[in-house]
Amino acid sequence: MIPRRLVSSLILAATLLCQGLAHAQSPADVAAARDLFRDGAKLAQEGRWAEARERYMRSLALKRAPLTLYSLGVANREIGRLVEALESFRAFLVEADLQNAANKPYEQPARDAIVALEKRVGRLDIRIAPAAPPALSVRVDGAEVPQAALGVPRIVDPGEHTIIVHARGYREATTKAKVGEGEQTAVTVTLVRVGPTGPGPGPVKPPGGGTPPIVPERPVAPIFLLAGGAVAFASGLTVGLIGVQKASSAPVQDGPEAAQARRLALAGDIVGSAGILAAGAGLAMLLLGKPTDPPAESSESSESSEVSVQPFVTPTGFGLVGRF
Repeated sequence: MIPRRLVSSLILAATLLCQGLAHAQSPADVAAARDLFRDGAKLAQEGRWAEARERYMRSLALKRAPLTLYSLGVANREIGRLVEALESFRAFLVEADLQNAANKPYEQPARDAIVALEKRVGRLDIRIAPAAPPALSVRVDGAEVPQAALGVPRIVDPGEHTIIVHARGYREATTKAKVGEGEQTAVTVTLVRVGPTGPGPGPVKPPGGGTPPIVPERPVAPIFLLAGGAVAFASGLTVGLIGVQKASSAPVQDGPEAAQARRLALAGDIVGSAGILAAGAGLAMLLLGKPTDPPAESSESSESSEVSVQPFVTPTGFGLVGRF
């Protein structure tokens, strides 16, 4: 049982709070709210509902009055903002003192308007796939949907609506959904994962569209053989020239200096010949290109018509030999 002193304290605190809120509105603000309400009523009589709505909203921001809520509901209904109109009429019934002679005539019209609007508003059932992704954020027509409201059909005005979904580890997804008057539309927003498990970047397209150019593979082995053969040939030629020079300057043909010169000349010939062979093989591979697999044929035709072409290389040149 709650002590009487605590109950009295709560009542006193609520009374002081209400008095503080009442004093928060200055007389000048109340007068401005009254003038804006009158302007809105005049515009409504002229059928200028969008302008009337703007005046009612400004008046309500300065002083929250039940009749302003009711009038705002009428203006919203006339310009097709059915969800806002529905909530304005509901707020009027909650906040108005219906025993007050000024508010009583509007009670039944407000109730009738609520019944009619509940049948006209649409409902949008948003479903996310995969379900419950981390850090989920959903916006409908730019307005954030609270986490507590996710998974519940959302009332919307009839027409087309834009749904934007964010989730950690997924790409932003944008979906449009059209909802008819009084209809409930279910829309599924499918999220695509990004990162190592997601789709990688596609092929690079050249400017102006079209298919990307095919870059041929570089023939590494032939180029290596050509370069290595050229180096070996140059080295052998150098060693051979040194041997020839020493042989010509040797005092006797059978002496140690002559024998060393002959060894240098022989080494130069061997290295140079190896270089010529390597360069010739590389050149042959470049000219012939990469061999391709022959088309599949029957065993009889392959045995009766085998044709092969092989390169041969000598220290003085290279060529092709065929076998049939």
